[in-house]
Amino acid sequence: MLNRFKGLQLNFLHGLLVVVFLVGIACVEWVINLTTSQYQQLKNNRATTELVGIRSQMEQLFGEASRAAFAFSSYFSVQPVTEPVNTRLLAVSILKESPVVKRVSVWRNQDLLFAYPITPTMTLWTSQAPKQYDLSSPAAQLFENYQVSSPRLVENGGLALDVTLPIYTRHFTFSGFYWGSVRLLVDISEIMRRVREGSAADYELALSRASVEKLGEEVFLGNPDILNTADATTELDVFNETWQVHARAKHMNQEVQGMGWLRFFGYAGVIVLAAVIALLSRSYRALHQQARTDVLTGLLNRRALTQRFKALALRNDTPLEVIYIDLNKFKPINDHYGHAVGDRFLMHVASILNTYVNAKEAGRIGGDEFVVLRPLKSSEVGNTDSVRAIVDHLREHPFVFEKGELTIHASVGRAEFPAEGRSLEELLHVADERMYEDKNKDV
Repeated sequence: MLNRFKGLQLNFLHGLLVVVFLVGIACVEWVINLTTSQYQQLKNNRATTELVGIRSQMEQLFGEASRAAFAFSSYFSVQPVTEPVNTRLLAVSILKESPVVKRVSVWRNQDLLFAYPITPTMTLWTSQAPKQYDLSSPAAQLFENYQVSSPRLVENGGLALDVTLPIYTRHFTFSGFYWGSVRLLVDISEIMRRVREGSAADYELALSRASVEKLGEEVFLGNPDILNTADATTELDVFNETWQVHARAKHMNQEVQGMGWLRFFGYAGVIVLAAVIALLSRSYRALHQQARTDVLTGLLNRRALTQRFKALALRNDTPLEVIYIDLNKFKPINDHYGHAVGDRFLMHVASILNTYVNAKEAGRIGGDEFVVLRPLKSSEVGNTDSVRAIVDHLREHPFVFEKGELTIHASVGRAEFPAEGRSLEELLHVADERMYEDKNKDV
C-alpha cells in the first residue's frame, strides 16, 4: 500500500511538471497578449487624439482654399466686368495668403477667361472645362455647388485637385443669373507636407475616398497598407466630399519588440520552474529507490522484498520458491584483500543473481546473505533442482580482480509458498534452516 502511495506521489509530480509547463506557457502568452492589447489600445487612443489635431490642421488648410474660392466668386459676382490687372492682383494676394492654392482661373461659361500663374506646362495644371451650372440659383446654395475633381498629378510631381465654384452675378446687367465659375488648383501634397512637419511627425498618413469602381475606400495618397493597419481613422470634410484620414505610428514595431524579451524571460522562468520540479521528482525517485534497494549492490532490501513477495503471492496464490543464499568464506576475503575488494565481490554476486532472475526478485538482507524469489510453474512445485542450479551458476562466474580470481561458494536453502508458509518471514525461516543444513554438509 505504501509503495502504491509513493508511486502515486511520483505520478503526481510528473503530472504537476506537465501542468506547470503548459499553464506557465499559457500564462506567459496571456500576459503578452494582455500587455500587447493594452499597449495597442493606448497607442490607438493616442493616435486618435493626435488625429484630431491632424484633421483640424488639414481642415484649416482646405478652409483657406475654400475661402479663396469664395473670395474670387464674390468679387466677380459684384464686378463681372473688371480689368485683368485687378484680377491678377487679387489672384496674387490669394496665392500669398493660401500657399496650398497653386493656380487660380476664371471661366466665362466654359471658356477660360483668366489664369494665374501661367507656365509652359499649363496643360498639366488645367483639367477640362467646368460643367455648366444652372442659369439661376439662390445665393444660400452657393457652397453646395462646389465641384471637386479626382486627385491628379501636376507639373511639380505632386497630387492636386480642382475646386470649382460658380459665379452668380449680382450686377444689374446679369442679376441673379449664372455668369461663369472660378477654379482653384489645390495642392494636396503640399497640405500633407505641412501636416507631416507639424502634428503628424510621428505618424504615417494615408488619404482615401469612396470609389464606385472598387466598391469601397480607395487610397489615393500614402501607403495603401495603412488602410488595414491604421491605429486611428477619422473623417475629413473636403468641400462637398468626405474623405478618410488614416494614421499609423511610425515606431510601432520598435516598441512592440519588448514583447520578445517578455516572452524570453517568461519562457525562461517556466523552464526554470519545470526544471526545479523535474529535479524534485528525480530526487524523490532516487530517495524512493534508496528506500527500496540495498545501497551497495542495488538489489532489493528486506522491506522491498516483502512488498514484492506480497505482490507475487496475490496473483491467485501463484506458487513461489524463496531461495536463501549465504556466501561461504566471505570473511577471509575481507580480511585478506580488504573491505574494498569485499564490497566489489558482493556487487559481483549481485550482478550474477540478476542474470539468474529478474532484478526485481533478488535482494540482499544481510552482510553476505541474499534472497531470490522465483515464481514456479506447476511442474516445478516440489522440485529442488533450482538450489543446485543457482549454486552452479554462481561458481561458473568467478570474481576476477587485480590479484586473481575468486570462486563464489555459497550455501543455499529453499522454501515454497504456499505449502511451507504464507508470509515471507515464515518462508525465510524454513529456507534459513535448510541453508544451515547445506552449510554443515560442507564442513
